[in-house]
Amino acid sequence: MMWIPLAFVLLFSTGFICARLGTMDAEPFTLLLVRSLVVLPVLAAILWLRRSPRRWGDGGQRLRQMGVGMLLHGAYLGGVFAAVKAGLPAGLTALLVSLHPLATAALSLPLLGVRLGPRQWMGLGLGALGASLVLGGGLDVSEGWPVIGLVWCLVALVGVSGATLWQKRLSGGMGLVEGLVFQYLGAALVFAIAAGWVGSFTFDPTPRLLLTLTWLVGAISVGAIWLLMMMIERGEAHQVARTFFLVPPCAAVMAWLLFDEQWTAPMILGASLVVAGLALDRPRAAAPAKASEPDAPAASEDGRGR
Repeated sequence: MMWIPLAFVLLFSTGFICARLGTMDAEPFTLLLVRSLVVLPVLAAILWLRRSPRRWGDGGQRLRQMGVGMLLHGAYLGGVFAAVKAGLPAGLTALLVSLHPLATAALSLPLLGVRLGPRQWMGLGLGALGASLVLGGGLDVSEGWPVIGLVWCLVALVGVSGATLWQKRLSGGMGLVEGLVFQYLGAALVFAIAAGWVGSFTFDPTPRLLLTLTWLVGAISVGAIWLLMMMIERGEAHQVARTFFLVPPCAAVMAWLLFDEQWTAPMILGASLVVAGLALDRPRAAAPAKASEPDAPAASEDGRGR
């Protein structure tokens, strides 16, 4: 279903704007800790309204989902928000963390046994180049970039790549919403430690911050992350990761609409390269099974035999 990745990109792209707005009135780890705690009763309400059998998995699956949450929400979002708070431009932050599909693709072979072909590597390369042009064409780097912000971007990059690959390796014994509950419990643990260690627990509940928090919980924490888990469950890890190449162009469009940031020629060229890279790396339909091989083992969704 094409609407799933498109909706994910639109929702996820707003996170960089939320990072800029939210950290004006709150310390980043404190804001994300509050967000992680607020989203838990929302997920509980979804489970109650759904009224279908719960799939909580076993103890090991719950711990693994908490680990995914520590990487995806703790390291990735924590790194993004901390980088923006440190003074790194939101656009540059989006650019740096959008390059994680290259790391994810490179690790897919040793960790998942997924071998990428020349067209897929070319598509990833075009996507990375396009993302660089989109945001690089609109950045003012004359004042330099804070080193601590770049370090936080590296933390975010490692976190989202690791979470994508780890989630893909997990079995389907736990429901999506149930898995999110344990992911946010893991994230809350990370943010509580980080807020006490490097933060100040600053949280000024201004109308701007409360609106930002509401959007973070509803549109991103529930909506975008739920769609991401669905995509990981249905597709190869590098195919999910390549969707992130659309985030920088989408974030640039939002900045243009909200802040009247103009597009330059390199940015337009970069957006075209992103689309070309996605077209090269698009998934192919699976070939139908041959009639002469009725006893061949069925493949699971992640490509491994059952």
